[in-house]
Amino acid sequence: MSDVRFLPIDPDRLAAMRSAGGDEFGNPWTPFDAEGREPLRCCLRGSGAGERIALITYSPWTAPSPWMEAGPVFVHADACAGYATTGRYPPAFLDGRRMINPFDHHGVRAYDHITFVGPGEDHEAAVRAVLAQPSVAFAHVRSASAGCLMFEARPVGSP
Repeated sequence: MSDVRFLPIDPDRLAAMRSAGGDEFGNPWTPFDAEGREPLRCCLRGSGAGERIALITYSPWTAPSPWMEAGPVFVHADACAGYATTGRYPPAFLDGRRMINPFDHHGVRAYDHITFVGPGEDHEAAVRAVLAQPSVAFAHVRSASAGCLMFEARPVGSP
């Protein structure tokens, strides 16, 4: 059993956006056909060519915070199965450079524990090492090149 959860975008938040016809920042929900290279944050895998997807603005924060970062992410245009193996680092996101962006128990960035990993390195072990720090409550795993959110990582049992 895993002690870490690797979390996609909350499907309930996505359902609300789809129903509203736009993302939480007022951008219209505009489906288009995937080229087959887009990283999907709803199910934590790469898209297949021709899949209906949408590009939205998303922030993992659910309450105002000075640390709130929002950016573009790809999701399925319609509801999908999500990411079922939340105890495992998403295999589709092992190929790039990632920044593990940790936050403390008050939601403040834990600068001392920011970690970068690249292709060929053990991404899952790096996330686990960051989350093992007593001062770290959770982390956002981001693209190190584009800065966009890939997914959130939290210890099992944390909110």
